[in-house]
Amino acid sequence: MTNDFIEVMIKKSDSELLEIVAKLKDDYQPEAVLAAENEIKNRNLSATKIEQAEMVLKEKEKENLDKENEPLGIGQKILFLIFFWGVIPWVMAGTFKNNGYTRKYNDAWLFMKIGIGIFFGIPLLLALIFKIIG
Repeated sequence: MTNDFIEVMIKKSDSELLEIVAKLKDDYQPEAVLAAENEIKNRNLSATKIEQAEMVLKEKEKENLDKENEPLGIGQKILFLIFFWGVIPWVMAGTFKNNGYTRKYNDAWLFMKIGIGIFFGIPLLLALIFKIIG
């Protein structure tokens, strides 16, 4: 039986192969990892090329971390505060999470919850005040 992952791994960059072998081993089938390891050997990478690939990996990790910690903008916060109801803001919040924007996802839900609290809290507060006064 042939390893179907060989063709896939040939198309990957040096940094992608190193990432598969070093960090994502558990996310891939053993045959895929073996194909990645063999492709690294076949490329006969020099120490300089390996360092360059590792730098690319570190930059990618930093970008992902920055993306993960990016907050909502003030306009987005206001929109989620006002338009907390309905499917559209819920879907928008979900796309943040799916695209790796964890903080934006959490902020969106926080501002929707605050919006709900304001929406129901102000009328209840007014009703209570009028009941006490009147």
